[in-house]
Amino acid sequence: MGSGSTPADSPQAITAEDWLQRLAELSRRQGLAIGAMLGAARRDLDLLLASAALHLPVDAGLSEREASERLREFLASTGAMLDTDHAELRRWLVDLGFVARSDRGSDYRRGVLPGWLQQAADQLDARQLSEVAAQARAAHDDDRQARKQAWLARAAQPTDARGDAPPQASTGADAMFMAQALDQAHNGWVVGEVPVGAVIVRDGQVLASGFNQPIASHDPTAHAEIQAMRAAATLLGNYRLPGCTLYVTLEPCAMCAGAIQQARIARLVYGARDPKTGACGSVVDLFAEAKLNHHTVVSGGVLADRCGNLLSEFFAERRALRRTGALPPDAEVGDEGED
Repeated sequence: MGSGSTPADSPQAITAEDWLQRLAELSRRQGLAIGAMLGAARRDLDLLLASAALHLPVDAGLSEREASERLREFLASTGAMLDTDHAELRRWLVDLGFVARSDRGSDYRRGVLPGWLQQAADQLDARQLSEVAAQARAAHDDDRQARKQAWLARAAQPTDARGDAPPQASTGADAMFMAQALDQAHNGWVVGEVPVGAVIVRDGQVLASGFNQPIASHDPTAHAEIQAMRAAATLLGNYRLPGCTLYVTLEPCAMCAGAIQQARIARLVYGARDPKTGACGSVVDLFAEAKLNHHTVVSGGVLADRCGNLLSEFFAERRALRRTGALPPDAEVGDEGED
């Protein structure tokens, strides 16, 4: 895997304050893979590996068991953003030269850190790094909680869903169930998913709910509608869902539209339109295809502003986080015009 030296275009030396600031930004992330960072984010990888190396002494050697215990402590605190275990981390540290190991593997100590980090490393220790990481994560959690409370406060405000249209018997119920779908969407935001939520209702009762989870579940089909339909089908013991209404905060895509029709959903109610992938008329209208043998009744635009604003706020935050470096460059952040 090479040595502890950085590539030919070695970064400029940083200060201890720069180190701590970047560590705080990285501490807001989760699931960082060392192998992926090696090519795409080598500077950040070096900083994190050097942070791990600071948990080992320079002069006194440690046994493999002692070194592993120090690295476990690092991964439980400063290095919690890394998706690895102590054994894999130890191998990377040794192979990249951040940790020196005796030929017999019985003596571990801090190796030679990259030159651009060495001066700052002399002014830092493991305790400082752990405190900064913990403070950054606590602040991030506080921000999320404050955002959730603000959203819940807005959601609790009375809403006139009628707009300029004449009152309809179903309007109040539609707004109520869409508000519950919005609550599900916010659950997605909290865990870093695009905030889309859904609920399935039959005879005025909520049978199931769901929110976007493709990232966390590593499942490209785990859209809010699919999650809700899976839960409802399991509850009813039937892959068909006749007599059910599905409420979703964003116009379904073609995949979800097909699943809705396969499930024999009687009625679909969505919030905001999706001009990129919407399959209820924005891009295509699969529900208007006369050749299909089931036709779900579709209503759109219920709480559309609230549904659309939630998405816009989410992507605006993602773009701000990417600008600060708290998100990787390839993170999904929507289009600049979406906020």
